[in-house]
Amino acid sequence: MATFNPVTSRPIVLSPSVEAQVYGLFALAMGLSVAGVLIGIQFANQLLTTGMAFLFVIVEFAIILTSRWWMERSPLNYLLFGVFPLLSGITVTPYILYVLIGYANGASILINALVATTFMAAASAVLARTLQWNLAGMGRSLMIGVIGLIALGVLQIIFPGLRTGPAELIVSGLGIVIFALFLAFDIQRIQQMARVGANPFLMALSLYLDIFNLFLYVLRFMLALSGNRRR
Repeated sequence: MATFNPVTSRPIVLSPSVEAQVYGLFALAMGLSVAGVLIGIQFANQLLTTGMAFLFVIVEFAIILTSRWWMERSPLNYLLFGVFPLLSGITVTPYILYVLIGYANGASILINALVATTFMAAASAVLARTLQWNLAGMGRSLMIGVIGLIALGVLQIIFPGLRTGPAELIVSGLGIVIFALFLAFDIQRIQQMARVGANPFLMALSLYLDIFNLFLYVLRFMLALSGNRRR
């Protein structure tokens, strides 16, 4: 008598079309981020003086927290997925301008951070696709790590002395490790899912957040290590 083997007991491999949608949406998000930075540069004074950037950050958090609701609703999913990276680019612009204006070597550090992030992302992708070990078990630990980074960020706000020197190197270094691993985790999750119904919007949003945060922590690490503040 043949035994019944439930479909849910087997890993589900994403079809090439779904995987292509994920990376296509991710590429779109990166392009919209660049557009957001260009818009942010044009309206830098308004962002810094009106509190508009803080409002945009709240909207970004709302989009993330409600993503599981809107990701299946078209055309709302396209709209909100496009709005998020655009706002992210706008809200990160003041920090980029701070790096360029506040540091004598700010431009070179910014370029080096972009290059380093690109190479680290490529290394994470190679690791995810060649490693035989299933990274799914790291999900909870990585999430705890992200919560820890948020807690450390709050402490840096309360105690300004933690924003510079060895403390900043440690925090930013931890951020680099956590988001590089998160990127490998998400790439492997895209390549081979363990459940039915993978949504390309949610996966592309996760990839975007991995890369975006990895870049920010790489930039912070380089500034703490070799940033030359203008006098």
